[in-house]
Amino acid sequence: MFKDIPKECRLASGVIVIDQDKRVLYLRASEPKTGQVFWVMPGGGLEPNESFEDAARREGYEETGCSFNLGPYVWFRRHKYVWNGKPFDQYERFFVGLILDSDYNPPYQDGYISKHKWWSLDVLQASNDAFAPRNVRKIIATILEGEYPGQPFDCGV
Repeated sequence: MFKDIPKECRLASGVIVIDQDKRVLYLRASEPKTGQVFWVMPGGGLEPNESFEDAARREGYEETGCSFNLGPYVWFRRHKYVWNGKPFDQYERFFVGLILDSDYNPPYQDGYISKHKWWSLDVLQASNDAFAPRNVRKIIATILEGEYPGQPFDCGV
């Protein structure tokens, strides 16, 4: 289905949800087996025959309840990790999601999510918390300003 992506990869979409105050939405996640806490952007795996764009729209809404305009695909990553004792090899594409309303009310919240937070660039860069992607502090500024790369690039794990 996707010729440049290894067949063994789980396919996923992430949404860089940005509000009118140029803040990015993150969800506080806890790994079920280890209890490791970190912040993730809304997103998740593609359903059978679903495009990355459609998955971003669906997952973005399911995990936030917010209306947003899906913008461009700006980042990708291949990430190998263990979740709840099971190994995953995931290929993920990130899309910009410009929020139309900031009423956070997810209709389908995953059990490993404990809260949400809108992060300004300054607060995000000053935080010692763990984020995914890990180097978001270095690559998010231009996205928050509405400047998108000409081609999507690897944002790292």
